[in-house]
This record gives sequence, structure tokens and C-alpha cells, in this order.
Amino acid sequence: MRFPYILSSIFLSWLISFFNLSPVGAMEWKLQTIKTAQPVEKIVQVGKKTVLIKAGTQWYRADWCQAELCLRPAKTLRTPNPPKGGMTDGGMAVHKSPGLVSAWYSDATRRYSHGILGDKIEGGSLIAKDHKGKSYSYRLAESSVFEDLTPRLIDLDGDGQAEIITIRSFLNSGGSVNVFGLRKGKLKLLATTPPIGQTYRWLNIAGTGDFNGDGLTDLAIVVTPHIGGTLEIWSFSDEKLIKVASKFGFSNHFIGSRNLNLSAVGDVNGDGTPDLAVPDASRHNLRIMSFNGQVLAELASIGLPGAVVEDIGMLLHSANLPPTYLLGLADGSLVSVSYR
Repeated sequence: MRFPYILSSIFLSWLISFFNLSPVGAMEWKLQTIKTAQPVEKIVQVGKKTVLIKAGTQWYRADWCQAELCLRPAKTLRTPNPPKGGMTDGGMAVHKSPGLVSAWYSDATRRYSHGILGDKIEGGSLIAKDHKGKSYSYRLAESSVFEDLTPRLIDLDGDGQAEIITIRSFLNSGGSVNVFGLRKGKLKLLATTPPIGQTYRWLNIAGTGDFNGDGLTDLAIVVTPHIGGTLEIWSFSDEKLIKVASKFGFSNHFIGSRNLNLSAVGDVNGDGTPDLAVPDASRHNLRIMSFNGQVLAELASIGLPGAVVEDIGMLLHSANLPPTYLLGLADGSLVSVSYR
């Protein structure tokens, strides 16, 4: 009777070896409900080490209390608002390095009536400022808008200066990712993914990182997260975006939500390269995905007692263990997902 067990063990070992995975995906994860006095209204990742949670009117900081996850009272979170002329409900990205240090959207417009983010007001221009205080702008033609809330300042090419990652939607062909950067003293469009191909079709950023360990920064997106989403990995090289992998069955947004960060990037299997935590298409399961340069492989899928609706927070351990994820669900509850 041991023969089938031996065969399954051999197959599992081969699978782990083939996909260059550690045994993380084959072992158990712990799901814990964390009590809060009021329903959870917001989860914010601050840097790589801090997760803040708003429940009712009170803010908390997630912490470790004798190896158990707990919440400690925290000061009210203050986020930088865009300067005058910026989108009233948008945010301002900041970056600490030479080159571009802040970016935001401006020139509010109603020319695209999709309303996927809760209203039908989108950005018509991208504004940025460098470390010397000089401002730059990129104004879109009437055929497109920035269907986004806050740009992302990330050093994609490894030169120590940040590029700007945006979500741009075309009135006749839907969403695409646009990457901007400073070139010869001007803010220029550097790279773009093709538009989805149909109006009122959108995509959302899932994260950035060197997912395949080749030394180049990759970009993860979920295309059409509301109607059956596809997770795609795009490599940024020589000022081009090239799709290198895709897998169906994901969602990191729901219609009308202002939360665009229903995903997290961190090394789960201990191979030194980042992995992706993204909900499945129903948002009732958290899928942990790893990319080995050829395929997107699932390390784990953790069932949840409700749909994820808040941005995902990620806590790192002092020991060499996978991250712990903090999730806000549709019923206002807060749950953590930790590797046992």
C-alpha cells in the first residue's frame, strides 16, 4: 500500500525541481481572523515593513506580539495630496532619488464615461517634478485618459532614477500600461502595452520586481479583472515592454472600488526572487504565483471566508519565512494568511 504514496512523493519532488520551487506550495498556510472593534475600512502598505489598518475612526499598526499577530494603536495616516490643479481624489507618488521625485494626474475630464473607479472623472495630463523642483507635464490627446488614481514611481531600468508607470485608457480600444521617463529634459512616453482592443475594457497593475531573476525589472498586470482576469508578466528592457508570461483566473479590483492594490510582491519560496500574491477571479482565494522565466506556477491557493475588497498588506518576519498577508474582506473582517 506504500507504493502509490512513494510514487506521489517522487512526482512532487520532480514537480518542485522542475519549476524551481521550494516545498512551500505543498505545505499548509494558516488563516487567522483578527478582531477589530469596527469594520475594516482601509489597509495601507507603508514601505516594506509597515502595514496600517483603519477600523472605524481608529488607525492601527500590525505588529508581532510574542510571535502572534496583533494590532497596536497608530496615528492617523497622512498621505500627500497632489498640488493645486491635481485630481481632487487622486494621489501623489513620491520617490527618493535623483531625477523624478513626485508625480500626479491633472486636467480632470469626463470624456471617457467608463466610471470603473467609482466616477466618470479621469486624468487628462501627467505632471511630474524632479529633485531640483522643476516641473514636467505630458498632456494626452482627446482620444485617451489616465484611468488611474496615482502614478507609480519605480526605477525600471536600474539607472537609479525613477520611471512613471501609468494606466491609460483609449476611448475606442480600452486600457494599456504606459511608462514615462525623463529624456533630454522632457517627460516622454518610453514604452506601452497594446490597448486591450475594446472600449470599456480595463487593466490593473499587480506589482513590479525581477520575477525571473534575470536582473531586469518586470511588470505584472491583471487584464480585465472584472470579467475573468489574466495575470501577465511584462519585461522592461531597452525602453520596451515585452510580454513573457500569462495565466488566466485572477482579479485585483472590483467595479467602483478605489482600491487598486489587491496584490503584493514578496519572496515566498525563498529562491531570492519575488513572487506575487493575487486573488483569484472570485476574490475568495489568495493565489501565490512564482515565475521561473518560462511559466507562471502556483505555489499555493488559500481559501478565504469572503471576498477581498481592501488593499493587501504584507508583513515580513525576522526569520527566513514567507511573508504574512493582511486582507480586508467584504464583511469588514480582517484576516491574516501566514505560512505555518
